[in-house]
Amino acid sequence: MEHTGAELIVEGLKLEGVDYLFGMSSSEVLPLLDVIGRTPEIHYVQSQHEQWAAYMANGYARAGGKTGTCLVGPGPGTANCASPMGQALYTFAPTFLMAIEDSTKIWGLGSMLHHGLDSVAVMKPVSKMSVRVERAGRLPDLMRMGFRLALSPKRGPVFLAIPTDVLAEQASVELVASEHSRVERIPAGDPQDLDRMAALLLAARRPVALAGPEVSRCQAQAELIGLSELLAMPVAGAAGNKGIIPEDHPLALGVIGLHGRPYAHQTVREADLILALGAPFTEFATDRFEHKIIPEHPRIIQIDIAFEDMGKIYPIELGLVGDIKETLKLLAQHVLERRRTTAPFQEAPQARELSKRKNEWEASVAPMRTSSRIPIHPLRLMTDLRKALPRDAFAVAVSGSTSGWFEYGFEALTHTLEMGEWHPMGAEYCEAMGAKLAWPETPVVPIMGDGSMMMCLSEIATAVKYNIPVLAMVTHNDVFGNMRHTQIARFGGRFIGTDLHIPNLANVAREFGAYGERVSDPEQIIPAVKRAMQSGKPALLEIMTDTAPEALAHPRS
Repeated sequence: MEHTGAELIVEGLKLEGVDYLFGMSSSEVLPLLDVIGRTPEIHYVQSQHEQWAAYMANGYARAGGKTGTCLVGPGPGTANCASPMGQALYTFAPTFLMAIEDSTKIWGLGSMLHHGLDSVAVMKPVSKMSVRVERAGRLPDLMRMGFRLALSPKRGPVFLAIPTDVLAEQASVELVASEHSRVERIPAGDPQDLDRMAALLLAARRPVALAGPEVSRCQAQAELIGLSELLAMPVAGAAGNKGIIPEDHPLALGVIGLHGRPYAHQTVREADLILALGAPFTEFATDRFEHKIIPEHPRIIQIDIAFEDMGKIYPIELGLVGDIKETLKLLAQHVLERRRTTAPFQEAPQARELSKRKNEWEASVAPMRTSSRIPIHPLRLMTDLRKALPRDAFAVAVSGSTSGWFEYGFEALTHTLEMGEWHPMGAEYCEAMGAKLAWPETPVVPIMGDGSMMMCLSEIATAVKYNIPVLAMVTHNDVFGNMRHTQIARFGGRFIGTDLHIPNLANVAREFGAYGERVSDPEQIIPAVKRAMQSGKPALLEIMTDTAPEALAHPRS
């Protein structure tokens, strides 16, 4: 049976199980949207801007594990997606971006054309695949290839440029379901390596696990907790990976990196062996690849799903490529066979020492956690937000001083969506919307500064239009906090380029049709969060926060 190119694309999306297509309309996209509109299995979510549509696709992919799919028009519409494609590459988000562009009959005329961008060349550096389709008959094959690559280790974004005439071209092509075109499982590690790894871990006096996002992606948190309890081994998340195990667990260190807590850094610095899971030795996690956090001559065991990051930053004692969940499960069995003690992990010296350090740190920050100052101290906000949210709430944070206070002070009880090593301000709101569509029953809370919110303010309209009830917690202090703090510390308090003109954001949210409330009194944080969540609508709480130097950036350890 013959299909048009547009119909082949839609059939391909259906075979891949795509339920949401994020995008921004353009004249060139209309023939495909016409088919989408007649396809009830696929819901089209139109953003206010191509960039934010692609970030929604990223958030959907990162939260739900499925491919986030995005559709945009040519030229500037495609170029607007370069930054979110970079974010997807840095955070291993399986994002599939399609751009409808100039006809094959006129392609290549450059500036003579209305939108003559070489989009394939533009997207090559920020994608695992960047290809132009030249005839309709190639669409099913290239779509299968793109989805397969997006979901293959390590996951990441792919790009398909589709000329307008290919949408109308007829072709008769066999359609193949996704299960017939990819491998679903990665094997666990080699048993001999696992036995050697268990021996190294049991011989270590102060082992520490350092976990990256792959632990969450393959749902290996329970296996990691089980192994850490067998060894009384503290667990840290690399920067951008809060809640990799619940931070109220006795062995949880939270994150390490620029926003880590002092006891976490001290514990890692003292480690005589590091179990690295999912290549977490990033610039921010290591504080710029030095030895302020990672010890000078660490013994490192590295488990990953791909070869390319093995020993990339620090030399390793032993490397193992395999599925992290299955490998941890088998590793725990090897440890059990060799272990000589059956004492509870809480009685181990390292666990008792960590408990003491945590208590000391909590005592040191208690005045900030309970501060009644007006404007509100950021650590009071993070403390009360934790109290107000249910345990499974999904937090999203990206960049700036608000994100720093979040990593430092918020107790994450489930894995969060954070910046990775790419820092696109404003993206946290749009990624939160994508995450909410992936997890409709879970509260999703983007935590962001007023400067970030101003960059994506128009997307409140999208949240209202499609009833995506995320709760945006926005700190309002009229400055770019991190940069302001840097100007105080390094430039003698000479301020330029860091003052902001911010309207009443709660009023703006209400004008869009969302729930909006401004909070100036710290005693009102918890009641305001509950009111916003009970509204059942997209919501924005505008928290008036302190601009004193000590409130702009958290204490560095």
